[in-house]
Formats: sequence, C-alpha cells, structure tokens
Amino acid sequence: MVINKHGSFYLRSGWGTKIIQAVEADNMIFSPANEQEAVDRIGLGRVMIKALRYWADASGLTTEEKVQGGIAERRTDLFDLLEANDRYFQKPGSLLLLHRNIALNEENATAWYWAFNEFDKQAFTKEEFVDGLHYFLAVNEMSIKKATVDKEFNCFKNTYLAEKKFDIKTVMDEDTYPFFGSLHLLRINEDKKFEKTYLTKAEMPLHILIYAIAKDNPEESGHRGQVSIDKIMEEKRQVGKYFPMRYSKLIDMLLEAENKKLLTLNNNFGNRFIEFSDVQYDKLLNEYYME
Repeated sequence: MVINKHGSFYLRSGWGTKIIQAVEADNMIFSPANEQEAVDRIGLGRVMIKALRYWADASGLTTEEKVQGGIAERRTDLFDLLEANDRYFQKPGSLLLLHRNIALNEENATAWYWAFNEFDKQAFTKEEFVDGLHYFLAVNEMSIKKATVDKEFNCFKNTYLAEKKFDIKTVMDEDTYPFFGSLHLLRINEDKKFEKTYLTKAEMPLHILIYAIAKDNPEESGHRGQVSIDKIMEEKRQVGKYFPMRYSKLIDMLLEAENKKLLTLNNNFGNRFIEFSDVQYDKLLNEYYME
C-alpha cells in the first residue's frame, strides 16, 4: 500500500496520451537518468514527470521492470489496445477501463481502491473520507499522518471533480481538468457533501461492463460457470463497487447481454445468477472499438 506516490499531482486530461506517446517513443523515458530528456520531450516539470510515471503504472498502461541502465516501461495489452484505437481517450470506455484498473489497485492506488471498494458511504464529507482511510491504513499497519491522508483525499477528489467548471471542448491538456471528469463518478450534492454517483445505462458501454464482469470472475468466465448478481453488486472488486449502477439498470444491461448471447440469466428460487457463455471475453474490447 502507498500514499502520495504521485506527489499530489492528480491524473489530468491529456496525461494518458502523453504516457502513450512517451513510452511509444522510448520505453526508458521514465528512468531517473533520463529525467531531463523526459522534461524536454514531454513538456512537464520534473515533479510532474515523476507523477506521470506513477500514473502509467497505477492505471495499468505499463508495468515497470528494472533493467541495465534504468527502468523500462513494459507496455500492457491495454496500452496496445488504446494506442491502436483511442490514444486520445475520446471514448468513455477507455476512461472507464483506466478507472477500473486504478480502483482495483490496492497496492499502488490505495486511496482509490479503498474509496470504491471498502468505503460504504455514498455521500460523505472530506473529514469522513480522511478519517475512514486513515483508520483503514492503520489497520493494515501503515502509520501515516492524518495531514498526509488529507492531501491524498485532495488528489483523489481532483481526479474526478474539477475545482472549477471547464468547457471540456476548449480545455487544453496542460490545464487542470481531471482525467476522469467526464465520467461524472463524483459530484457535490445539495448538502455540499461529496457523493459517488450512479452510472446510467447510456454512460456504461455494454461491452466494457461484460468484459469487466468476466475479468473480475476469471474462474467462472473461463469455464462457463455461474456468479450471483448479488456478488456482482455488493462484493469488493466487483463492478457494482467501482462501476456503481442501480440494480435495475444492471439487470437491464444483463438482459441486453443475454439477447446478444454474451451470457445467460438464471433465476434460482429468487436468487439471480448469470451464466457465462462460450465467449472469448477479452475480445469484447476489440468489438467495442470496432463499433
């Protein structure tokens, strides 16, 4: 588990593209010895370059490997997919895939994991978030000052929620618009509390949803097994946590998936299950980008 490895620089609009372009040109770009070259080539300051390196790994775009001469950024399958199909992150599914990776990354994006998997409050104050995360870290034998956790909340919040209103059509990638701002996963409600918001059916691409469910349950999806809808909705590391949707909307989308023969819905004495089909679920992402 880590806190503040990003140096308080949240993931910003355009940074996903910067990561892809930088690693595409030189997979050693984030090595400490290449820091000045990275500053010159990417156009960000030294501290932001370190944050960019952190987000490349935390988001699952790259994995790091120590090699002779420094640190190599190894491209993941997601990196290759986005490089070929959506390097400017214009499709909501691309943002959702990176959000999923970060929200599941307990080791390197601990606050994001905790917020979407462990923290049960839908609406909350900053103090409630900070106190809860501070306790979670303490239980996991991490002695962190509350002031540091306070900074981590600010970074978490700014990843999804802009400090001021922007027109996303005119904002430049050097600006401070949050990378996940257009997903509207976080808002300030009428009571001036922060609130995790529900995704609508229109905001959740079907192929991304079913891919995520299959990846969250690899044993079942790999052997045409079953998984309960209650598990999908309520358990940690499942879509109901990090892609928050109302139960009725999830059922609507699962029915649509059944019509497309991606899975089967079963009702066993009032308990609803999905049964995976003989589908190569990894290829659903390719189908999404081909639409």
